[in-house]
Amino acid sequence: MISSAKLEVQLIVDGCKKVGVTHVVISPGSRNAPLSIAFDEDPHFRVFVVPDERVAAFYAHGMAQKLNKPVVITCTSGSAPLNYYPAIAEAFYQGTPLIVISADRPVEWVDQGDGQTIRQERVFDQMVLKSAQMNEIHSENQRWHFERKLSEVLQAANGSRKGPVHLNVPFSEPLYETTEDIHILKNWVELAETETTLTKNSKNKLETLWNGSEKRLIIVGQEQKNPDLQEVLEKLALDGSTAVLVEHTSNVFSPYFVSNIDRTLNVIPESEVKAFHPDCIVTIGGAIISKKIKVFLRQSKAPVIRFGEDFPFMDTYQNLRFTAPVSALNGLEYLLELVQKNPHKSRFGFAWKKVDQFGSDDQKTICAAQPWSDLKAMEFVMDVIPDYCNLHISNSSLIRYALLFDPIKTIHYWCNRGTSGIDGSSSTAVGSAIVSPNESHVLVTGDLSFFYDSNAWWSKYLPSNLRIILVNNGGGDIFNIIPGPKSTNQWKKIFVAEQELSARDIAKTYSLEYFNAASQKELDEQLEAFFGESKNGLPKLLEINTMSEPNSTILENYFKAFRKRI
Repeated sequence: MISSAKLEVQLIVDGCKKVGVTHVVISPGSRNAPLSIAFDEDPHFRVFVVPDERVAAFYAHGMAQKLNKPVVITCTSGSAPLNYYPAIAEAFYQGTPLIVISADRPVEWVDQGDGQTIRQERVFDQMVLKSAQMNEIHSENQRWHFERKLSEVLQAANGSRKGPVHLNVPFSEPLYETTEDIHILKNWVELAETETTLTKNSKNKLETLWNGSEKRLIIVGQEQKNPDLQEVLEKLALDGSTAVLVEHTSNVFSPYFVSNIDRTLNVIPESEVKAFHPDCIVTIGGAIISKKIKVFLRQSKAPVIRFGEDFPFMDTYQNLRFTAPVSALNGLEYLLELVQKNPHKSRFGFAWKKVDQFGSDDQKTICAAQPWSDLKAMEFVMDVIPDYCNLHISNSSLIRYALLFDPIKTIHYWCNRGTSGIDGSSSTAVGSAIVSPNESHVLVTGDLSFFYDSNAWWSKYLPSNLRIILVNNGGGDIFNIIPGPKSTNQWKKIFVAEQELSARDIAKTYSLEYFNAASQKELDEQLEAFFGESKNGLPKLLEINTMSEPNSTILENYFKAFRKRI
């Protein structure tokens, strides 16, 4: 086997093996040639070449999420690494283990007018868990220092708190020399795994706060599937005083949970709102999508308990009183012990579930009365998604529509809710599908997100197990839904950014099998072929056209119909 002749590169590659890396996404360039050669020549790694750095980083983000282990991205110097930033930010807020390796020019050439040379050292520091400048090695002491820093940074990506890390590596020319004399790490520092638990004193404080409340509410943010977490939450939900609120992206499902938060809030009578305010809130997981529940819980002024290693001081509901950087499971198990000692003091949880069930009972009747629209299309789509698939949903209006319909227990829901941007939804779905070829993947995306990330399809790795459903309503319909934009002169021109593009030509360019529907009948007629086996080994694209429909008005009427039935 051969590798780059640069010792620094050989050590980095060996370090990546030690932390479990098997997948590397490379964006071509000259300055990162030593890294590209070394990773590609080593049969331990699967290497993917993706020219667009923004797409490459989101590919890796999707891969790392699905694999649940670090994935490397590496690129050349200059503006190239800056294109990684959106995916790095998403990984930071979702706890995705990315190892970012940016090649750089020698430090003496920074700010000297040399090509593709900018200030790269520590450029991602606001959005990574660790970073280091990995300078060239010219002595044994420098090697010792290099290996110590490498140990620290690489292992930080996949520790108790996962996330992106950054190595910035200046390379002098020559860049393309190879060797069969390959060195491995001599000074690797093993970072031991540890567990954080609540002390007796902390348990006493938590017990006082929890037992002092009669109306308890647990709200679960974005999580990957976790059967143990689901089991504990179900036991807590069986206690009459505890309401458990989840979203599809929480990936915990039970008939005892309130799973359609916005729909449920909509049917709480105005006169009873205060009765549904908790006097204690427990929050776990990542981002919550529903803006309505954030406002509702802030208005309750209830003290908040948070469990989780990630962002322990995240105070979404503006009244954080107790935070524990322990796993969500560890924290909830202790609350379950308290509940079992002192069961239900109220029927608060049952009241929440009753209202949720009221909305669920009326859902089909109300949806049946709605005309063709985004809402109707999403109702149909959510009903035909295959069981046991990975469902990727883009941000803005579509993820909110999806949350109006009952979740499917067998499905794993994915969404880039770390930063909630529209920029990498397609690329993330592609990366996830690539590394799990035996699983079904479906991407449901809006038109702006699809066109913004169209370079996701500029790839020779497009997987046949991915189906793309594009709901094209002709712009950013979220700005027709949220209050404010309609009151401005710039409403449609700037905020909605109306467009009349079709995805047909993009599908043709990248050889994606294309389907189109502008009514429920047309949609129904094409589903069997769309979800059938791919003819050319590439993804299929179904474009659903709702451009001419008053989508926001229909959504408003949908909510009004529930309120009329109270």
